[in-house]
Parts: sequence; C-alpha cells; structure tokens
Amino acid sequence: MKFLFYLVVFFLLVNGFTANRVANSLIRDSCKKASKNSEPHYYKFCVASISENPESQQVKNIDELIGVGVKNAISNMTNVKGIVERILKERKYTSKLSEKMLRVCVKLYSEGTNLLTKCLGYIKLRDFDKLHSTIRHARVVPRECEMGFNDDNKQKSPVTKENDVLFDTVDIAQSFNYYTHVNPDN
Repeated sequence: MKFLFYLVVFFLLVNGFTANRVANSLIRDSCKKASKNSEPHYYKFCVASISENPESQQVKNIDELIGVGVKNAISNMTNVKGIVERILKERKYTSKLSEKMLRVCVKLYSEGTNLLTKCLGYIKLRDFDKLHSTIRHARVVPRECEMGFNDDNKQKSPVTKENDVLFDTVDIAQSFNYYTHVNPDN
C-alpha cells in the first residue's frame, strides 16, 4: 500500500514539474514574439508580469495565456483607477483643471475595464478578430488619460508611470493575440 502511495505522489510531482516547464516555456516564447519590435525592457517586463500571476503556471496553450494577459490588464486597470480615485478623494490634485481631467481618466478606466472584460468572452468564443479590436480600444485608455494632461494646458499627470505600465500590460495581451491569431506569419 505504501508503494502505491509513493507512486502516486511521485507521479503528481513529475506532472507538476512538467506543467510548470510547459507554462514557463510558453511564457518565454510568447514574450519573445511580443517584444521583437519593442523596447529592450519589454521582454523582461512581459515575462515578469505574466509569471507573477499564479494562473500563468497552469496554462497549457496560448489562448489560456492570452486570458492570463487580459486578466493582468484588468487588474492593472482597476488598480490605476483606484489610485486616481484616491487622489480625487484626498484632493491631491493641483488645480480644478487637473481634477476635471482625473475624473475623465476614471471614466476611461471604467470603459477600459469593461472592454477587457468583454475580451475574456471573446477568448471563450474564439473570436480573435473581435478580441484584437477590443484590446486595441482598451490599450489606448492610458494614452488618452495622459493626453488630457500633456496638451497645451500645462498640467502634469500624477499617474504617468502607472499609465505607462498599464499601456504595456494591455499591450502584452494584444501582442499575444496578434502574433498568434491575427498575423501569425509576422
């Protein structure tokens, strides 16, 4: 009986290690493709941000990995929205104009979160063209927020760094989908 128990434990351990190797290899390969036309830091950021999500260690294919990327983007979008809401609540903005632009950003983040949530449905439906279009719309949210500040109004965004990270996070999911389903020969 003990032998059977040890055999089962051994099998589970080997199976777990194999799953992690498959997931890690898929993450590295997908991030390599996603970063081929990007800044040098993008590959490391891609691997780190995807790998830190525990779900990433269970993925078996690229579609599941795209889902993890979208979930990371939703989480990041929600976090940045929370930061902006806290700035508004604590009145840590520099002017009425900044307050107005921050309120616009909150609306944009809400729209972006809704778009990304729709993306999860498109993955399940395997509608990768709609997925691509919807992620592209969500990806511009942090840039639109920043553009409100960086226009000719001489205001400074208090969340520029967060928006840069958010842009890259959404871009990871978009790139995974693009290089796998939209333009796999690229």
